[in-house]
Amino acid sequence: MKDETKTRIAELLSGKEPDDRRRAAEELSDQHGLAVIAALAAALNDENKGVRDAACHALLAMGGANVARAIVEYIADENIVTRNLAGELLHQLGKDSVPALLPYVQDSNQDVRKFAVDLLGLVGSEGVAHYIVPLLDDPDENVIAASAEALGNLRNPEVVPQLLQAYKKHAFAQAPVAEALGKIGGAQASDFLLLTFNKNVGEESPDPVVLFTLIESLSAVGDEHALVVLQSRIQHVRGRLRNVVLHAIVRIAERVHGKVDLPLSLTRDLLVALKDDDPRIKSSAVKGLASSADSEVTQALLRTFGVDDELDELLYTLLEERDDSLPGVVECLSERQLKSPRHGIKLIGRLANRLIQQILRHESFACKEGVLTRAFKVVAAEWAEADEETRAAIVDTLFHLDGDRTVGFLDTIMEDPDPWLRVHVIEQLAAIGDRRVPMFVNRFLQDEDEMVREVAMGILQSRQEAMGNGELIA
Repeated sequence: MKDETKTRIAELLSGKEPDDRRRAAEELSDQHGLAVIAALAAALNDENKGVRDAACHALLAMGGANVARAIVEYIADENIVTRNLAGELLHQLGKDSVPALLPYVQDSNQDVRKFAVDLLGLVGSEGVAHYIVPLLDDPDENVIAASAEALGNLRNPEVVPQLLQAYKKHAFAQAPVAEALGKIGGAQASDFLLLTFNKNVGEESPDPVVLFTLIESLSAVGDEHALVVLQSRIQHVRGRLRNVVLHAIVRIAERVHGKVDLPLSLTRDLLVALKDDDPRIKSSAVKGLASSADSEVTQALLRTFGVDDELDELLYTLLEERDDSLPGVVECLSERQLKSPRHGIKLIGRLANRLIQQILRHESFACKEGVLTRAFKVVAAEWAEADEETRAAIVDTLFHLDGDRTVGFLDTIMEDPDPWLRVHVIEQLAAIGDRRVPMFVNRFLQDEDEMVREVAMGILQSRQEAMGNGELIA
């Protein structure tokens, strides 16, 4: 070992100033050798966060089984900060941590055993499950529950029989075991989950947590038979658990059939599930309601906008296919019934664009007279209270509805003496592809305010660069 390395190790372990210790840790990151690794591992106990962080970064940069072996003892440290740092490092080291962690599943301290099991479940590799299975009979309940969870994460179907025994033997572990079976899957796991669900539903006071987990796991691994059973038993489930059953039905139908086509008798329940706080359940309710042409369903779908980005995209796709979406969203927007007016405005724009495409293709379309005119009025009325993102949606949608009328609407807004408002409107027009936009913006090349002129010039130049060379309109 070079003298320079020895000096850095000494500085890291006994330096008085935190900055000196941190610097030593950073400089050791490109060194190798067991002494360096041991010193950096010891620095996980340093009182200064900067030093600890530098040691962590250095150890991660080195990586490998030797680093894992040096760190692993600190999962038993009395200091919770040190324990958590060691655990996070072992997690990030991945499969290199496995050999170092395995002895700790037999540690005399139950908290250490649990921590080791948790980490093995996260980083695990082939063969690890068989070291964890014996812990399903551990004296400590928390270790048993953690072992079930870890086995689920490892997804080894060979341990399903032992998990089934643990479910029957330990009531406190039934929920984590059921969750593990849902992750592992397979016919044996699926059959057991369905049988146990049926039994629990038939009980007078089933454990709601266990029942919830059984349903969630069935949604992940259930087959056609499970779909039939869940549909037949849904009326026996009360409260929010019914929403969870519906979520499971939709997930299984989607996986088994490739589509969701549920009985109309479930419509009322699906409308209730649409109000659930869980975005996943909302999404399943939306998919389940898609086949219903009821106007009440359309209104309910419209009022669901603005909860989750992924759900919003699903709603856009479904609502664009419904004949009553345009009058419905115009009505909801007019009556202030939407959680997110911006989404309603964007939907109107998409529906208007779709209508234009149908007309150009000479296809039949359903749009009552006066709906587009009312849509323009309702969307334009949102301008005064809208934020910047919503105003961008307003301008885009208005151009889809009636480009000439939009120019007149913007003319009125641009008469405002505030130059910032004129700048704002010009910037909103930047992304609009309508042919009238350049002519409209061109007017402001002669604006009395220099800032307005510069913004207008910038917008026109950027559009011309995107389309090719051309002269600005005089």
